[in-house]
Amino acid sequence: MVSVRIKAAKIHQLISCGVKSMEFILREAERLIQKHKTRNPFEIADCLNINVLYRPLGKLKGIYIYTRRSRYICINNDLDSPAKRLVCAHEIGHDRFHRHLAIMNPQAQELISYDMSSKPEREANIFAAEVLLPDDEVIRLINDTEMNFFRAARELYVPPELMDFKFQILKSRGYRLEAPLNATGDFLKK
Repeated sequence: MVSVRIKAAKIHQLISCGVKSMEFILREAERLIQKHKTRNPFEIADCLNINVLYRPLGKLKGIYIYTRRSRYICINNDLDSPAKRLVCAHEIGHDRFHRHLAIMNPQAQELISYDMSSKPEREANIFAAEVLLPDDEVIRLINDTEMNFFRAARELYVPPELMDFKFQILKSRGYRLEAPLNATGDFLKK
């Protein structure tokens, strides 16, 4: 009987640390946007008391660090402004959904940043797409007869892969859209 309780507790722990549903991620993004009255990830990070630092990170674009009850987003200072904006939004996603990985295992923050195809990376990308790309702007651009998927992404200053994540969000809301690519969580690695 004791082993059953232990197994049930472990199952609950695994479920609570598991994959976040798209709906859960979108609700949190919308909650932050409404609460802080902005889609600017730097302003959101400031409101959340997350320190944003710019450092030379080599090939790494950004990393989320949680240590001693302080939260940091380190962004590669060699990136252009739109890329810094994207990385900041992405790393806020890690703050909102994956901080427990760093608490459970201090080395996890390195695991998250280098295993770009992981579920946490996908979740952070969905969060970033929702924060940075308002539905009405994306739909307006896609409905423009002069616009295609890639031009719309350029117009919104995001890589096509992030636009694909937004298309996935819009599909979950009932829109019939097809992206000409199928983005994976590792597009920020490039």
